[in-house]
Amino acid sequence: MAKTDKREDIMTRTEPMISDQWLQWMRDYRDAAKQLADMDSFEQPKGDTETLFVKFALFARTMTLFDTAVLLAEHDKLFELRSICREVLECAIHMDAAFRRDDYLKMLKDDDDKSRWSRAKAFQERNTDLDTDSRSLLQEFLNEKKGKPLKPSELSKGSDFPDMAHTYREISADTAHVTYTALVRHSKHNDDGSTIFTLDPLLTDIEIHETLAMLGLSAMICTLNVVRMIPTMSGDPVFFTLNERFRALQAIRPAMSDNIGAGEAR
Repeated sequence: MAKTDKREDIMTRTEPMISDQWLQWMRDYRDAAKQLADMDSFEQPKGDTETLFVKFALFARTMTLFDTAVLLAEHDKLFELRSICREVLECAIHMDAAFRRDDYLKMLKDDDDKSRWSRAKAFQERNTDLDTDSRSLLQEFLNEKKGKPLKPSELSKGSDFPDMAHTYREISADTAHVTYTALVRHSKHNDDGSTIFTLDPLLTDIEIHETLAMLGLSAMICTLNVVRMIPTMSGDPVFFTLNERFRALQAIRPAMSDNIGAGEAR
């Protein structure tokens, strides 16, 4: 008997899944972005060198995560896809702020300083038997209390894309973090009083659309900002064509009546 393709088998189900159109867009976007990332050299854009470094690093991180998102989408790992969407959203929030805010780099470094201080403090509290020299050096570092934690909501102030920070918080609460709401997704309570637990919780049609729409928006924000920095890429229509296709897919929203309960077992 011929082996059945996994996605063909899934197509016979009534469960929500990612459409072939969305999946093809994700693959095409990934391939186009990889070509951009493979450029050997280009004229350095104008601006502070360190800030430019951070912008390109954000793009590299976005593409690393988006590649993972494509793999998850190809295997209909919807719950995990929603979690990785949060990470891509975070990159887009940072990229958007990096182009809008002159103080972005300082905020990023302050957050790093705060994290280092907090970890050093925790290390000190956990290790009370340090030798005199080590204890003195550690205390000297801790005496210079500096830095400030950076929150996506703060970075998003004044952004043209306020929904990104909101969706970031929603996914944190309902999927990415260990919360009661996220744990409920793994269970289904039956009428006979029994409970079934599942390894692959479902998403509703609306949640799938929100996840893909925010994943696409985040990727396009990161990429188009990088493209605009590179003179040789600014006239290339590939990402603008991808953006038009994305907008068309984004506009096809599922009806509320198409929803099914999230968390049902497969």
